[in-house]
Amino acid sequence: MKIRTSRKGVSWDMRDAAHSLRRRLLAAGTAGVSLFAMAAPAAMANTPTAGEGPLQSVLVEYAPPGATIAADAAGVASTRTDTLGLLGSVLPPGLATQTFDSTGAVAVTLPQALIGVLEADGATVSPDTHGNPFLSTTSTATCPSATTYSPPTGYFPTDTGANQLAGAGDTGQGTTVAILDTGIDGSLPDFAGRLIGGADLSGGSSPFTDGYGHGTFVAGLVAGNGASSNGQYVGEAPGANLVSIKVAGANGATSISTIIHGIDWAVNHQSQYGINVLNLSLGAMPTGPTATEPLDQAVEYAWNAGITVVVAAGNSGPFNGTITSPGDDPLVITTGAFADNNSPAPANWAACPFSSVGPTEYDGWLKPDLVAPGRSVVSLLDPGSTIATANPQAVVGTANFVGSGTSFSAAITSGAAALVLSANPGISPNAIKGRLLGNAMPGELGNPFVEGHGFLNAYDAATGPPMVYHQGPAALAEASSVPSSVSLSSAWGPSSWNPANWTGSAWDGSAWDGSSWTAGPWNGSSWTGSAWDGSSWTGSSWTGSSWTGSSWTGSSWTGSSWTGSAWDAMAWDGSSWTGSSWTGSAWDGDLWA
Repeated sequence: MKIRTSRKGVSWDMRDAAHSLRRRLLAAGTAGVSLFAMAAPAAMANTPTAGEGPLQSVLVEYAPPGATIAADAAGVASTRTDTLGLLGSVLPPGLATQTFDSTGAVAVTLPQALIGVLEADGATVSPDTHGNPFLSTTSTATCPSATTYSPPTGYFPTDTGANQLAGAGDTGQGTTVAILDTGIDGSLPDFAGRLIGGADLSGGSSPFTDGYGHGTFVAGLVAGNGASSNGQYVGEAPGANLVSIKVAGANGATSISTIIHGIDWAVNHQSQYGINVLNLSLGAMPTGPTATEPLDQAVEYAWNAGITVVVAAGNSGPFNGTITSPGDDPLVITTGAFADNNSPAPANWAACPFSSVGPTEYDGWLKPDLVAPGRSVVSLLDPGSTIATANPQAVVGTANFVGSGTSFSAAITSGAAALVLSANPGISPNAIKGRLLGNAMPGELGNPFVEGHGFLNAYDAATGPPMVYHQGPAALAEASSVPSSVSLSSAWGPSSWNPANWTGSAWDGSAWDGSSWTAGPWNGSSWTGSAWDGSSWTGSSWTGSSWTGSSWTGSSWTGSSWTGSAWDAMAWDGSSWTGSSWTGSAWDGDLWA
């Protein structure tokens, strides 16, 4: 996706691009996978048959939860929960459909001509995009304040205090983290006895193989015990159990419907495996607000079922509005990336420009929630996998690999969530999120759209007093209609920056460089006068606004490049894990970050 930027005013056309891409996808004739057949009568005159025109894979949803739509032929009003029945009156016979427990959307492969018919009937139709959604980027990318290239690092358990917790006996034991990814290599000794279950939804035969290599790397960051490296490279929660939900094969490609299927599987098997945390190191550019975005509705279903969902922010920074779905959902823990620069001292840490930046495109939510180590981190190598074969220079020792991206920041945060839960059994996802956000260390920039609440601090989150972030206000805000221009003050109200949404934490004593968020204004300039309309900050450029007295014009936002690399000229097909291209994986030209 091409993004138009101006460092004097961050004006861009992300929303128009997303809409255009959606139209292109719906017109492209992408083939879908049929899961089960539904015979339904065609009740509409001149309805195309399955043989008329190219087929499209789409997700169809009639209305937000609980909302009524037009009455059916019998005069009975229906709700979103009867989407499949409503489709039965519109679709020709014989089309394959898939329904989900988590969302009212129905996946269906249908003739292109029917899309307009469904939309005219009141349905929301979004592409069931096929592509590679796993968020990884170049491990050689320098971060703004880093003066030298950082070699591979295994510091992150020290950075977050996980090593300190392990010394006190908390390794995440008694918890289970589900990894929805490309599979986990069950032959590696780092997971022995703790890879307790899973499912292969990719069309393969085993969740304990990983032809692509991403899932194994992520799992190692979450809960590897260091057996393959003689203890040198250990995950965040090396005592946690793991469940592998495999949604992609050796090329890393999957679909949104398959990911939603995996989220449903996690909820349906929550009791069987004791799933407490769900890690989603993936993302796609959203096509609408969170109230109707299928991936967002799916993760909310898991969250409300009692599973703490951790999601990568995306790798499309440093531009505003680039948080990917489902990281754009207000309920989940959205994680961006920072570089520790091979140092355990926070003074040496730096924000990473590839990490996606808020606010979210359609709703203006304040994201990400926090940042975690995500540059040149070391985890497990899956021998013979696609990424290992394509990037031999990224191999560390005999059993490990180095990579960068918010995928890996999310994995480390999922491990931290397991540590918090192990130390505080039975607490809710809201309480886990509250502890992680409320105990984060101040970020380098003090910019909530870049770093959220700051650097991940697992030790204080696990051992500190209770902090609960009440997310009811976010759900209420999401249920309201979304205007074309989002008031940032309305987005601030349900956010984690509003002290009214917290208990157990004195948020009025927490400030960004002495400027309190609890008072509402940003250095005297109220958000109520600003709007997020998807193209600009209503004429107010970033260089004209001071963040706690320090103007953005004093940094590299106004014409100077990020450490010599012009991001607006950089294409994804030139990025890599360690400086070489993704020669072994097909990005398929899709919108995946």
